[in-house]
Amino acid sequence: MLEHFHEGNLTHRVAGIHAENPERYIEISTDLAKERHIDSGQWVRVVSRHGAIKIKVLVTDRVFGKQVYLPLTSQEGPVNILTGTVVDPDTNTPAYKETAVKIEVLPEKGTNPLQPLNFRYSGRPTPQTGVEVERKWKRKDYRMPGTPALVQIETSK
Repeated sequence: MLEHFHEGNLTHRVAGIHAENPERYIEISTDLAKERHIDSGQWVRVVSRHGAIKIKVLVTDRVFGKQVYLPLTSQEGPVNILTGTVVDPDTNTPAYKETAVKIEVLPEKGTNPLQPLNFRYSGRPTPQTGVEVERKWKRKDYRMPGTPALVQIETSK
């Protein structure tokens, strides 16, 4: 059975992101989890025509039907071994979101990969209410555009 693979970019260079997501996991829909008898923490092998990886599952409602989601980067290394080198002919950008994969359920079960520190753990997201620019402006390392610390590009007249 092939699922539709959706890939995004999550960088582990940011300490806060790494603390919330210290290990890589694949997100699968609740429908697909029911159909395949998979729970969060279950290990699976994700196989495409380009490669394969072993990874834990997070059952979520952030993806639907037969779609799965896997961050582009992680501490364990890049996952683009699954995606190959196909590019969109019009934009010449990688076609990561169009990779068919097969999910093989493995016998090993682990803990839920979502950490209690992650806002999604409780099921009650806590999004920021907006861009807090005043707070940003008060930071000692912030430089207002146009200050000498920034380079201004001038057009010739």
